[in-house]
Amino acid sequence: MDRTRLLSLLPHQGPALWLDRVLEHDATDICGLTAWSYLEPFGADASPCLLFEAAAQLCGAHGALYGADKSIETALVAKLSAVQLHHEPVERRGALQVRARQETLSPAGALYAFSIYSHDRLLVDGRLLLVLTHA
Repeated sequence: MDRTRLLSLLPHQGPALWLDRVLEHDATDICGLTAWSYLEPFGADASPCLLFEAAAQLCGAHGALYGADKSIETALVAKLSAVQLHHEPVERRGALQVRARQETLSPAGALYAFSIYSHDRLLVDGRLLLVLTHA
């Protein structure tokens, strides 16, 4: 699934969309791609932990794909926890793989575990509680 399809699923538009593509998904898991370039507005020393935004958007896409209503009006991160930076990359180039797994689901939101990989090496992981408002 490319950015054009993602733009139809998520409220994020233009430079606010940090996902480049969804590679695969099922009822509990989703995997996609993001890029280092989304951190550029925050400066050369921006923490890779800020890439949680790409993970949150990936979770939002999952919610849109598997929710009762396929369009999302708003997607909010209600809580971010246990975020861990596993290593500082030597080079900030190339695609980053983002993975998320839905751990719990309720009418109020969904809890996801996420991980971000740079060149097949774990870069950042954590958990986020996502609240989705469907149109």
